[in-house]
Amino acid sequence: MNLVLVLGVAILLLIVGTLLGRYYAPDRRPLVRAAEEGKAYAKGLVELLEGDPDGAIDEITGALKKNAKTVEAYFALGTLFRNRGEYERAVRVHQAILVRRDVDKKTRLRVHQQLALDFKAAGFPRRAVKALEWIVTQDKKRVDTFTELAALYEETGQWERAAGAHKRIARLTGKKGGEHSHVQAHLLAQLAGELIDAAKLTEARKQIRRALSADAESVHTLHVFARYQEKRGDRAAAAKLWERCLRLRPNLAAFFVPRLENVLFELGRLEQLERMLTELVRTHQGHAHLRLAYARFDARRNPERALAELTSLLADAPGLLPARREAARLVLERNDPGEIRRAFEDLVKLLERADRGYRCEACDHTEQELFWRCTSCGAWGSVGVQWGRRRGEAAGGDSSRGAAA
Repeated sequence: MNLVLVLGVAILLLIVGTLLGRYYAPDRRPLVRAAEEGKAYAKGLVELLEGDPDGAIDEITGALKKNAKTVEAYFALGTLFRNRGEYERAVRVHQAILVRRDVDKKTRLRVHQQLALDFKAAGFPRRAVKALEWIVTQDKKRVDTFTELAALYEETGQWERAAGAHKRIARLTGKKGGEHSHVQAHLLAQLAGELIDAAKLTEARKQIRRALSADAESVHTLHVFARYQEKRGDRAAAAKLWERCLRLRPNLAAFFVPRLENVLFELGRLEQLERMLTELVRTHQGHAHLRLAYARFDARRNPERALAELTSLLADAPGLLPARREAARLVLERNDPGEIRRAFEDLVKLLERADRGYRCEACDHTEQELFWRCTSCGAWGSVGVQWGRRRGEAAGGDSSRGAAA
């Protein structure tokens, strides 16, 4: 009985197989269509590599007309439009993917990433921010997206949000402290500084506390804290903070010493600054920044001694333009025609090749005013100073690095 059943099933399968082989032909149209699409994309890639983006766009657009379901074609087309500067078309192409019902979460995240690139390239950073913020609401562990968000928050002056993004990155990467805390302090200090300018001292103090909590040695934060104390009338507290700034960053003496001098003068304690500068010059032997700051300070009390110090400093650093300028001023006050002529000739020679101002130690960008964030490379806390040599110029025996202000 079982043998008969098995033989019956086998015969039935044999008959069905024979009929299928004779009368059924598989639908090869999807395969042909895929081959044609592949050929179009390959041709588009060749056009792009040969420097013909218009041709690439035509090929991909033609493939989409035959099959509008291919998501990758939309991504390729959107990128081509963005690279060609047609940002509005790029946005429309990417948004067309979002209205489809068959798009999964991963693809939606990718679309928003591309939209952020579109908006950023088009000069709409806030719209790019919105696209990236949507991504992190869906996936809170994307370090790359938080990094892009932090940069865009900085670009748009959203200091507190930028600080929050850096805090999140530190938590996700397990790198609490270090560079991310350093940048957080800068961002919150920047916000506090703007609040001080707006006379919102209570809110400024809150941000200063947060900045110091992130990095207690942040010179930017300590400077803003000193401004806060000066604004509220506590000059003694401001003086202590600026003194701490000077001790932490003696290379910024040209910036901090005048502020210290002003508040200590008002407090009637200028001798305190003289003692501190003497101590710092002795501690940091040969430090051009401090020697120049001390000579400037001393020039009002003992111009002869200050000129002698400046002459000694210029013997060590002939390219130090601010020192030469101070020396020339003192020479003019002495009214010696021979000394004035020599000082003027030296100054003219130096001006032919000297830079001045504050310089980013990360990218070498220079500005005349002190900055906490480089406007060229975006680095925080990279401010330094340089003179006597332009970028790319070989160092000579008469070039030096130091304060310029």
